[in-house]
Amino acid sequence: MPVDPHLHAVKDLANAQAELARLQRRESELVQELVDMRKAVAAQKVVVDELVVVIDDLAKASATQHIERLPNELLAEAFLYIKDEWHNLVSVSRRWRAVIIDTPGFWSEINLDRYCSVPTLLKLHLERSRQTPLTLVLGSYDQELLDIVMLHANRLHTLRINGHAPQILSRITHVRLPSLQHLAANVPEDLVNLLPAIHPRIPSLKRLELGISSASSMFYGYLGNDIPRRSPPHIIAAESLEELSLTSFIFDWEFQQDSIQFPLLRRLTLDVSCPVPFLEVLVAPKLTHICFTGGYCGAVSPREFSGTWSKFDNVTHITFALSRFEHAVNEQALSLCPIFRETRYADIHVEYVPMMFNSSLTGHGQIPADHWTCLESLSIRNFTFSSLDAFEDLVAWFTQRRDSGQRKLHFKLIHEDQAHDLVTLNTSHTLYQTLQECCASVVLDGVPLSAY
Repeated sequence: MPVDPHLHAVKDLANAQAELARLQRRESELVQELVDMRKAVAAQKVVVDELVVVIDDLAKASATQHIERLPNELLAEAFLYIKDEWHNLVSVSRRWRAVIIDTPGFWSEINLDRYCSVPTLLKLHLERSRQTPLTLVLGSYDQELLDIVMLHANRLHTLRINGHAPQILSRITHVRLPSLQHLAANVPEDLVNLLPAIHPRIPSLKRLELGISSASSMFYGYLGNDIPRRSPPHIIAAESLEELSLTSFIFDWEFQQDSIQFPLLRRLTLDVSCPVPFLEVLVAPKLTHICFTGGYCGAVSPREFSGTWSKFDNVTHITFALSRFEHAVNEQALSLCPIFRETRYADIHVEYVPMMFNSSLTGHGQIPADHWTCLESLSIRNFTFSSLDAFEDLVAWFTQRRDSGQRKLHFKLIHEDQAHDLVTLNTSHTLYQTLQECCASVVLDGVPLSAY
């Protein structure tokens, strides 16, 4: 019997409408489930957040409980690693406050400016420091406060004079400082006569940071006909010094060559316009580290060394940095390369790269860095994206060393944290490829690699 098409279509419509109704019901159910699920998720997030807070509180409480189990001696030792935070530590608990107050190491540094007009607090500070070595920072001059501190002169280990040097040093000339090992002072030219008087008062001095203003006029006046000549050993306590830093100190010397003896000096930092005259008169058989920061560039032309070359054969580390006062390279660095010919480890600010690895500035066709025939390690600091162009000569220098069969160097490229110019080095860049081919090892410190 033939099927009626009309009836078949009606039946199909009824089935479709029933399926649609079923799907719509299911859709409503799913929508409701979704709404309910979202509510449940939100509620569960609240529970999780609350539990996280509880766990954090319990962890902190547990950590505090563990710390509280430490004896006072170990607790004090731990606190000393974060002693700059002592103002926050004393507010945690009575015990912590008591430990800090009873630990002399927290009271070993005294900035005298903080105690102006409050000598009672200064005395309390000194009392809490007991017999620990003291660091004293002086910016202003207060006779009463200085006299209080000088009662503990035998404990002074470090002395920093940031201002009022005439009055302060005049006072020190009358006091013996047997334990003083580190002295940092900015001294005006009219005060240089006080330095020889201080010398016998500081027999244990090992580190001296000395800045003297108007150095040229000071020395011409100080070494003039009306004043007996004094050599720097009489100006600076030389016998015990192991580290010496001079800022704006030397322009022209008129002393005999090899006449200044620093028998124990190991590190020398020169932030001056012309270092060669000082090096000609210096004898420091234990000197191993030299740092030249080249401040006060002016118009002083590089001067060739005419002293005893072999006296610096023990210097193995050389650093060329930028001065705090003038952020520019100093061509005097060119004259230092042949002086310190036994250099094995060189640390160079990126601004010196075009000078150190190019022969055009020397006048005799030799690349300055080639004087370092024993070089083993080279570090370049303050690398930035804008300094990439300066490495063309360095790439050529490394290539030449490889082609001539010279020793491969250990190389380190450093991007300082404070530099604002974020840099990545592409693996396809000529600099990177040359370093990989020509160096014994390559360290990229703060310089991420990119393959694109």
